[in-house]
Amino acid sequence: MNCIYLKQKINHNLECKKQNKIINIKDCNSCKFKEYKKQITVLNQYRKKIKKSSNVANLERKRKSVFTDDLEHCILCGSKKDNLHEIFFGKNRLNSIKYNLVIPLCFNCHQEMHINKEWQEFWHIKGQLYWERFIGSRFEFIKVFRENYILTN
Repeated sequence: MNCIYLKQKINHNLECKKQNKIINIKDCNSCKFKEYKKQITVLNQYRKKIKKSSNVANLERKRKSVFTDDLEHCILCGSKKDNLHEIFFGKNRLNSIKYNLVIPLCFNCHQEMHINKEWQEFWHIKGQLYWERFIGSRFEFIKVFRENYILTN
C-alpha cells in the first residue's frame, strides 16, 4: 500500500505532497506523516470510474478456469479467493477471459503474482501449453496474444 501523500511524477520521480518535495521511497517509509489508503476503497473507486460495456461485464461474470474447478479458493495457498486473476493481464486480459485462462487468488497471492515475474512466467507458459494442447497452434496463440512465452532452442 502507498502513502496517501505519495505521488509519482511523469519523470518517474516520487513526490511527497505533504512535504512538497521529491523523495526516495525509503524516505517515505520512515516519514512521520505517512498515512495509508485503504486498498479496497481505492479499488472500488477505480471500478466505478471505468464504464464497461455489457459484453465485457457479461464475460467477467461468467469467468471460468481451465486450471481448476474450485473458483472459491486460492489456487496457490488454498485460502478463500478474493480475485479471479487473468493469466495474461493487461492488453490480453479479455483474451484470457474468453479462453478461460483465469485462476482464483487470495489478496496476498494476487499482489505477489503481479510482483513476482517468475510466477507470471510460470502461468504464462502453463497457459500457452494449455492453448497448444486443446485450442490451437503456437502460431494461432502468437496471433491472439501477440507473444510467445515458450522459448525453444
